[in-house]
Amino acid sequence: MRRAYASTRLGQIHLRYSGARQTPAGPPLVCLHPFPYSGAFFETIVPLLNEGRMVLAPDCPGFGGSDAPGEMLSMEELAVTVLEALEKAPQAPAGPVDLMGFHSGCLLAVEMARLEPARVRRLAIVDVPYFSAEQQKSRYPRSTAPVRYDGDLASLADAWEFSVVKRLDGMPFSRAFSNFLEMLRAGERANWGYHATLTYDCARRFRAVQHETLVVASQYMLKEHTRRAAADIPGARFVERRDVTRAVMEEGAPAIAEEVLAFLG
Repeated sequence: MRRAYASTRLGQIHLRYSGARQTPAGPPLVCLHPFPYSGAFFETIVPLLNEGRMVLAPDCPGFGGSDAPGEMLSMEELAVTVLEALEKAPQAPAGPVDLMGFHSGCLLAVEMARLEPARVRRLAIVDVPYFSAEQQKSRYPRSTAPVRYDGDLASLADAWEFSVVKRLDGMPFSRAFSNFLEMLRAGERANWGYHATLTYDCARRFRAVQHETLVVASQYMLKEHTRRAAADIPGARFVERRDVTRAVMEEGAPAIAEEVLAFLG
């Protein structure tokens, strides 16, 4: 994937992109990453998605190579910034785009479609953190607790456990290590994205979705949350992949790409 920067009101946004491998090409596909990672999270699935369309994967503010905001942002603020970046990027899509989100990126996709409905054609969201207000409230304190790194290597232990140790089942070490490095790039802001995720009014926003939407649940995590998300989106197509039990964007990438491409047409 190639790389570019776009200037926004919140600073420079870094994004990866890969051109379509054949013409004529369909609408571009924008992939929205889970927190606390970056657009690099999709490098394993992009080669399965870009045969007939350009694929773009921006880094949200404060993650990957994008400039960091001065404070935690809401999902709406993140969506506004990513939309602005897509408009100003060197490879800016000329027409409506399709959006694919994974985990917290699903909420970002829904919010981008809400803010700029004419710029979005279809949504494909995978493993949705569709929490109730009570669940969000209970998760918030721990999920958004400040991350602290210092001169002691032990301060990296939690990040190593989260990105490497718990992911090696079905994921090559090199890929897990790459994710670990991307997480470290967020520094002590690594948990800031969870503020946006756990303050988002999922029920109200999902029930108001106007776009054609594919909702995919793996067996890895969030299956029941994803099912509830699909039930609340008007006319959503729900698919449960029983063959994807781990490493969704690595080992499970062919199955996810199969569903997304069939839906996008």
